[in-house]
Amino acid sequence: MARIVQETRYELADGELLALERIGGRELACRSGELWITVDGQAEDIILCAGQRWRAADDAPVVVSALKDSLLAVTRSCEDASRGRAASVLARLLRWRHAPLAAMPATLLR
Repeated sequence: MARIVQETRYELADGELLALERIGGRELACRSGELWITVDGQAEDIILCAGQRWRAADDAPVVVSALKDSLLAVTRSCEDASRGRAASVLARLLRWRHAPLAAMPATLLR
């Protein structure tokens, strides 16, 4: 079965920082170099060398530091993205569960 994957690449110079938000479920892969990943609220940090990868469990903010010139690839499956969008649309629809304004008497609308 074919899978659609979206990948974003970041070239980071030695010592450069990159802040990422809302990356829950996405995979961070170090294509070259060495990366230090700090997740907000977690006591332990992650260090990735070339060829290693790590998947973000939740949407906590993440800071990626390059320990040397590095290439970072952030990937997500489009299935995950569409599932998130569907949940967001459903939440917005459920928020509007009320009778249309046209069904209400004009005296209640004032």
